[in-house]
Amino acid sequence: MRVLFAVSLFALLAPAGAQEPKNPFDTAESVEQGRGLFQIHCSYCHGARGEGGRGADLTNGQYRLGGSDASLYTSIRDGIPGTEMPAIRATDEEVWKMVAFVKTLGSAGLREKATGDPVAGKTLYEGKGGCPACHSIGMAGGSLGPDLSDVGRRRGLKYLEESLVSPQADVPVSYRAIQVVTKSGQTIGGIRLNEDDISVQVRDTSDKLRSFLKENVKEIRRDRPSLMPAYGSIMSQKEIEDVVAYLSSLRSAP
Repeated sequence: MRVLFAVSLFALLAPAGAQEPKNPFDTAESVEQGRGLFQIHCSYCHGARGEGGRGADLTNGQYRLGGSDASLYTSIRDGIPGTEMPAIRATDEEVWKMVAFVKTLGSAGLREKATGDPVAGKTLYEGKGGCPACHSIGMAGGSLGPDLSDVGRRRGLKYLEESLVSPQADVPVSYRAIQVVTKSGQTIGGIRLNEDDISVQVRDTSDKLRSFLKENVKEIRRDRPSLMPAYGSIMSQKEIEDVVAYLSSLRSAP
């Protein structure tokens, strides 16, 4: 009997409270294979790292049909009715391996322990880094950059350090920066919110919403996709490690 049929039959016939089937391919090797399959089948909509785009952000540990192995299997195998997510054309084994990988996206940081000082890192984050101007933690902070309230759960230490040292390396689609040069000579930088053939909407660096008709625009520059400075040239290695430790400590529950 195919695994798909077994999962579907369970959903229909199992009594309330019965234990759902577990992923039979829940190994480190299967996660890596699932990562490759995810790039082929899912990254176009969900982003190379699951950060979202046309599709949902998968790094926040929240899933429309639930986060159990069986629920994720069904979401990937059958798609999600009422959304753009289609059924996938892959074998049952491949789907299970993608389930194994997707489950790691919302908990990448939980398996690691930072070596820096999180208390010193918090001071640097709020002071020298000036990070609250663009990033929010809880209810405090700006919206030009991603919310960092639970970034320590979602992101590993290597990713956090790379984001500080080389922020251009991986910029989520919803936070790509542009510069709009108007025919009147103004240059406005910010995050692109929406764009079509007629207009472009931007959240500028003062966190204000701006809209421009393209007939009034001379040029749109996209050569610097991140507004975030490269902190490798601003902070010492020890300071970077401390900020990484602070960010890694931000692990609010999904």
